[in-house]
Amino acid sequence: MSEFANNKPSLYVMCGLSGSGKSTIAKEYQKKIPGSVIISSDEIREELCDGNRADQSKNREVFRVFHDRIRKKLEEHKSVIVDATNITRGSRRAILDKVNGLDINKICLIIPKPYEQCLVDNKQREWPVPDEVIENQRRRFQIPFKEEGWTEIRIVGGFEDRPYKFDEMMKGYDQKSPYHAFTLDEHCQLSADMFFDIKEYRQPWYAGALLHDVGKLFTQTIDENGVAHYYNHENIGSYEILSLKPNEENIVDICFLINYHMLPFSWNLNWSEPTRTMKRWQRRFGEEKYQMLLDFHECDMAMA
Repeated sequence: MSEFANNKPSLYVMCGLSGSGKSTIAKEYQKKIPGSVIISSDEIREELCDGNRADQSKNREVFRVFHDRIRKKLEEHKSVIVDATNITRGSRRAILDKVNGLDINKICLIIPKPYEQCLVDNKQREWPVPDEVIENQRRRFQIPFKEEGWTEIRIVGGFEDRPYKFDEMMKGYDQKSPYHAFTLDEHCQLSADMFFDIKEYRQPWYAGALLHDVGKLFTQTIDENGVAHYYNHENIGSYEILSLKPNEENIVDICFLINYHMLPFSWNLNWSEPTRTMKRWQRRFGEEKYQMLLDFHECDMAMA
């Protein structure tokens, strides 16, 4: 059975940190969709590694079985709920590539539990992971987007919006870098204003532009020369905003700009003739998002 009128089998892919409640939500979905099955990477690891879910020695085999089972159950016309972190584009793409060609609904379920709560709840699990694993997941988080191949993206878990004071925290924040003449709040505001002036981009992306470097508040490290670095600030910034405002209209679009605004730095940009790398990302993001990121990159660089 399907919750969609087209009655096609559906693929539900969880996206959340360890300790975010993915397994609980997967079971809730299974109850709502008769005949559906849950496929869990942790359970497959336990099955293949003599009951040890922490064993990483058979990762390749675990994920081969994981992907094969997903496709097999969908081919049997069963809806499948995928219980795994799936926090990166690559992990989600591996699933979508495996089911390519099947006539199914594809739904991504984002679980935006606050990072600090994930750390607490993880310790109550039967198989907790070390805190540094969850921290690394937050550093690698990449917000899903429709062009990955989803029929629908949902924010799930029933989390409430929380107040934040990022405006105050960013105000006057010294970026401690020879590459930045402005404070953090000045840089974000000037970049966003220039970005809006270019094409009057829609409000969610303007909101993302205003917050694009918010992750720097959580990631500053100082090298031996007194220069600050902000590794993975785009991923952490996206997750922090997502978990603070999960019910905000267009929150996925807001987080998209935050999450992916650094990518053009690695595109070997050639404004007169797009490079192979640029064309590849253009296909992945679609023309609108690709052009938006290029335009914002120009503003980000101009207002450094």
